[in-house]
Amino acid sequence: MADINREQIEQLVKRPGESLVVEIKTWISPAEPAGQAKIIKGMIALRNRGGGYLVIGFDDKTLQQDGDGVPADVRSAFHVDVIQGLATKYASDTFEISVEFVEYQGLVHPVIVVPPGVRTPVCAKAQLAGDGGKVLVERDAVYVRTLNSNNTPSTAKAQWKDWSDVVEICFDNREADIGRFLRRHLAGADPKALHEFATAISGNASAQESVRARLEKILADGFARFQTVVKERKVSLPKHGSWEVGLIMDGEFLAPGGMEEFANLLGSSNPSYTGWPVWLSSRQFPDKTKRPYVLDGAWETLIVALDPSSFTHIDFMRQAPSGHFYSYRALDDDIVPGSNAPTPMTTLEPILPIIRTAEAIAVALAFAKALKANEQTSLEFMFRWTGLRGRVLSSWAHPGRSIFPRTSQQDAMTSMVTVPLDTAPSSLGEYVKVALTPLYEVFEGFEVPGIVVDEQTEKLLERRL
Repeated sequence: MADINREQIEQLVKRPGESLVVEIKTWISPAEPAGQAKIIKGMIALRNRGGGYLVIGFDDKTLQQDGDGVPADVRSAFHVDVIQGLATKYASDTFEISVEFVEYQGLVHPVIVVPPGVRTPVCAKAQLAGDGGKVLVERDAVYVRTLNSNNTPSTAKAQWKDWSDVVEICFDNREADIGRFLRRHLAGADPKALHEFATAISGNASAQESVRARLEKILADGFARFQTVVKERKVSLPKHGSWEVGLIMDGEFLAPGGMEEFANLLGSSNPSYTGWPVWLSSRQFPDKTKRPYVLDGAWETLIVALDPSSFTHIDFMRQAPSGHFYSYRALDDDIVPGSNAPTPMTTLEPILPIIRTAEAIAVALAFAKALKANEQTSLEFMFRWTGLRGRVLSSWAHPGRSIFPRTSQQDAMTSMVTVPLDTAPSSLGEYVKVALTPLYEVFEGFEVPGIVVDEQTEKLLERRL
């Protein structure tokens, strides 16, 4: 399996947490039936969920490192050939897995990566029995990642409530194949016509002023809270540009039983497309100052991580059960350490806004579906980029791409897009284009080819960044 995102893998180990696409297991033996059963069920369940990760060596309740039962040679015990052999022998539909290893606090942890792309539900094609003949894996059973009554995830046999999600994921992947086929044949179409089509399907041109005003208030209030929290905590931040998201879920959806249940639901349903996803859950972070807290009826979080020896982030988030969400994030161009990183406030990497915007839309769709929003629900987005004046477009994070330098004379840019709840993954790129067109235009009229947006969006959804 190619295109493994190393930051994603390392973050899964450094900040472990279970979700519908991430399963945590204590040390188990791939050579013994009990351990094999947990791996087999986990891989099949994650495949049926659309891909994900099985992280080994942590207590799934406390999320602390497990020091008991560590194999003498972790890399040999969890060698890809061993794990692939279990998938091939017991999964009804063969899929290629990979195994990554992360050294953390003196231990090497395996991370089994299950790819997306399921087109028909995967079941166990063979039975696995343990000591005394006890059945550990049932033949013909379809295992899935599902939510318990308190919105915490687990692996279990599919029940009636799980089948709609399984079928939808399969249909989405089949539709994505059709979308790729159409894009190949539309590659030579008039870009202006395609843009007009994208604008029309997004509903962006007819956005109501009342929605704009509500989104502007979310951005204004969110940014004001960010400034207040930074001041109260006396946090010193480097000069940086920012990317903000305001979101309104416009429609009817499930009212969570309380703030705790709401947090569980969001943490479990975040698809974790990247190592540091939009609106990530930091409830298990060792540093309590980085954990969320409730303020004015919303979960609020400030995360400042600027250790140059690790991954760096400046994030502020608000998530309210009312369906109002806010996210503030420092531009990677200004805070990423390393010899290849640009001088802060001078550059904008043109590919990163595609990835970030696509992820924000995809995560919001996952949240809305987890909240059981009705089919008429739409997601109203407002995106804002600041600190743009004087920046030059440069592919510093994707050096294989060549781009003529273009400079922005405008300091801030705001865009809006409306995304229907029933948007298929194969159509997501069209909404990303609508959201990003105003941003790129301030760089001397630059236009990102539509096929590049589609490719990057597809890679994000398939976790191949």
